[in-house]
Amino acid sequence: MIVLAFTLPPVGSAWRETWSLPVNRDPITVSEMDLRYKYFAANVEMTVNDVPFIRPSGPEPIIDLGLSFKWVEKRLALGEDVAFGFTEHHEVIHLRGAGPIVSIESSELPHRAEADRSTLLVELARFTESVYQRLVEDVAGIGGNPVVQRLRPSA
Repeated sequence: MIVLAFTLPPVGSAWRETWSLPVNRDPITVSEMDLRYKYFAANVEMTVNDVPFIRPSGPEPIIDLGLSFKWVEKRLALGEDVAFGFTEHHEVIHLRGAGPIVSIESSELPHRAEADRSTLLVELARFTESVYQRLVEDVAGIGGNPVVQRLRPSA
């Protein structure tokens, strides 16, 4: 079983405030750097067959992680090995295997799991689509931003 999910920080927390752009900020012109690292923090979970790779223990910049997952999805679909890191962490998650089974390992923890490639691809796509949907529902005009558009299902 693969769990890829995110939840927003509680209302009233400083992290929840990252889901609001300044009043005078045009969402279409927000830079990729700001979107990846300054805005839209969420608690993220990535568990594969009961092995936790990302725990929902603290907010992560969801656009950065969503774009990383989009890139991972494309590489895995081509049958390639791939690795990704995420903001403010030294850890790298490695995904390896040319066949139908992908081995997933952490560079920091003794965690290892295996997943069906096609199932993992579906879950990665669902995650990035849910990030995109949440952004366009919560932030007026953000769907026109070229960086956010890269999270769309057809992108």
